[in-house]
Amino acid sequence: MRPIRLDLNGFASYTGAETFDFTDVDFFALTGPTGAGKSTVLDAICFALYGRTPRWRVNTTQNALAPSAVEGRVRLVFAAAGTHYVATRILRRDRNGKVKTTTAALEQLPEGVDPADDEALVEGLGRALAGSPSEVSNAAERVIGLPFEQFTKCVLLPQGEFAEFLHASPADRRKILENLLGHSVYRRVQQLAGAKRDAATTAMKTLEAQLARVPAVADAELAAAAERVEQLEKLTEPVRDKANALDGLAAAVEGARRRLAEAEANLASLTYIKRPDGVADIAAQLADAAAAVATKAAEVEATETEDERLRAELDGLDLGLIERQLKAWAELAETASKLKTGLELTEELRDQFAEAKELEEAAGEEVEIQHASLHKVRMAELAGTLRAGLAIGDECPVCDRPVDRVPEHDLSESMQQAEEASRTATIEHRDAQAAVVALQTKLENYEERLTELRLAEGRLKKRLEGVDEPPALQARRSSSEEARQQLAGTSAALKAARRALREAEKRKQTADERQQRAWKEFQHARDQVAVLAPPAAGDDLAASWEALVDWAKASLERAGSERESARTELAGLDGRAGTLRGELRLALGELDVDVTRTGTGGDYVARHAAAVETARAASARLAEARRQRVDLEAETRRFAHEAEVAKALASHLEARRFMEWLLSEALDELVAGATVMLNQITSGQYDLIYRDQDFWVVDHHDADMARPARSLSGGETFAASLSLALALSDQLASLARHGASLESIILDEGFGTLDPETLDAVATTLEALTLSAGRTVGLVTHVAELAERVPVRFRITKDAKGSHVEKTWS
Repeated sequence: MRPIRLDLNGFASYTGAETFDFTDVDFFALTGPTGAGKSTVLDAICFALYGRTPRWRVNTTQNALAPSAVEGRVRLVFAAAGTHYVATRILRRDRNGKVKTTTAALEQLPEGVDPADDEALVEGLGRALAGSPSEVSNAAERVIGLPFEQFTKCVLLPQGEFAEFLHASPADRRKILENLLGHSVYRRVQQLAGAKRDAATTAMKTLEAQLARVPAVADAELAAAAERVEQLEKLTEPVRDKANALDGLAAAVEGARRRLAEAEANLASLTYIKRPDGVADIAAQLADAAAAVATKAAEVEATETEDERLRAELDGLDLGLIERQLKAWAELAETASKLKTGLELTEELRDQFAEAKELEEAAGEEVEIQHASLHKVRMAELAGTLRAGLAIGDECPVCDRPVDRVPEHDLSESMQQAEEASRTATIEHRDAQAAVVALQTKLENYEERLTELRLAEGRLKKRLEGVDEPPALQARRSSSEEARQQLAGTSAALKAARRALREAEKRKQTADERQQRAWKEFQHARDQVAVLAPPAAGDDLAASWEALVDWAKASLERAGSERESARTELAGLDGRAGTLRGELRLALGELDVDVTRTGTGGDYVARHAAAVETARAASARLAEARRQRVDLEAETRRFAHEAEVAKALASHLEARRFMEWLLSEALDELVAGATVMLNQITSGQYDLIYRDQDFWVVDHHDADMARPARSLSGGETFAASLSLALALSDQLASLARHGASLESIILDEGFGTLDPETLDAVATTLEALTLSAGRTVGLVTHVAELAERVPVRFRITKDAKGSHVEKTWS
């Protein structure tokens, strides 16, 4: 698998749309500060292909969507064996906050599509290989040739896992190696072999129990059963012939029995034909009832005619209209009276209003006179005020002449009298005005009421135009009451007449029903002997009964002769049938077939056929028991053999020597491959060996001294772990089910522990992988020195809005 392009939007820390373009990239690095989202790129690649990641082992989907996003999208374009594919997964968060993969697809792109061109890379362009999350995971495993667990050990190498393998105890390393190389399958084979041994043993015991229930069948039993079948089959033709003859006699016997039964039934029917009592009186009673009905119907018709005449007369007289018209005349008289009284009162009120108006005008004049007198007194009082300050010889302030005399004058009492008179005149004027207003309002109300009365009088007069005077209306009302009284008497008489008619009709219906019952009785008696061709019924009931009774007496003698003839024939047929039944019982009884003493030919044939089938079934059961026992014995031997083989296989695999040999061989191959890598990384200083159930290194710079791998420094440990990782990656790929081709490898390791020389050697080794193995190599690192050695770098940064990527070249 070689990544070509990765598009992220809303995935983990990549809240926005970001693209990683690996087109024509053989060696690249994912750089950036810790927590920026470098390892998330590896998570996205794993998630696009397999729907899960090595880091998020629980609830992968919940962690895959950015916290602030409602929808997330991952699209990976990759190559495998020269063919381009697109894996897409879309995540959505529901209203409960749960994240689910709603869309997943894997497509094979046609040739000529440029994955770097957004316009050319559209959904639905290629051939669909999968359309659901599980289908995409399975299809990706088939296309890449690696399951998820091997993919994360061959293509994506997570941080620190192989350092753990390097330093693990022998027991833990054994378990890790078994899991990584799939050697645990042999333990599973041993378990399955034990399960198969137990299952085969159980099946063998079950078959033995079944075999015990199947009886052993001897040859003599089979021969006896076959002989009985043959003997019964030889009786088939004789039994069928006698049965057919018996059935032929049975038909004749049935005919004789039927004729005897008919003769006896005819005798019984003819014996009981007798004319009922009272048949002659029914016709007379029905005629009397019909005459009474006609008489009462005529009385009802006459009474109904008189009732209709009176109702027609009343229909021309609308009593309610007459009452309304009389009421309107009364309202008109009352309105005229009220109008006359209102005119008189209004005229009187007008006179009062004119008188009050004159008094109001006089009071107004009096107010003006008193106001003038008060003004005059006030002016005199003012002059007196000026006079009090003057002396003889002073200039007068009014006429500007010298004063030769100052008169004495006291006006205080005159002032009081003038003010009192002015107030009294003002009050009387106001009272007069109030009286005028009150009378005017009352007069307006009277005039308004007069207007209403005149309008009401006009409406009533218009309503009564062309209407008779009250005396004529009263006369018509009296005539209507008389007609109503007559109609009441006629209605009572009509009810009585109708009641009498219903009683007469009821009596007629009773007589009619009696006659119908009598005719039904006659028809029933005639139907009992209809097969004997009795005489037809006439119109007269009594005459019809008379003719039927006479015919029955004549027919009794003939029916008796027919009964005796049928009895004689039936006795002869019963004797012949008894002889045939005896012969059939004897033939079948010799072969122990139980049959009845009476029955039809079909009964004997059925008993014979049942005996044949029973004999055949018994013979078949014996043969089946013989065959079943042979099969059960063969199956029992087969399961016993399987149990022995499975037991031996489980016993062999249970020994640890086989697993130890497998692990030893795997470790030898792993150490050999890792030594080549480690020698390259350390410039020939170290070789890796495995002894005493642990990893050792041979230091060629120290006289080829061997020391445990646990004593290595941090950088040396990383170099050894990386060597093991690369070697194990090759070994796992060779074990893949579909022959996977390792086209890329991405390392997420701690390069910061390496010294400059080792770091340079690691970079050189990884560069060589791109050439010698033809792989795309990717690194996840924040070590600047190593990143500078990589030709293509994806710089990942993170801010408040999420992670972002920038592609740069050396």
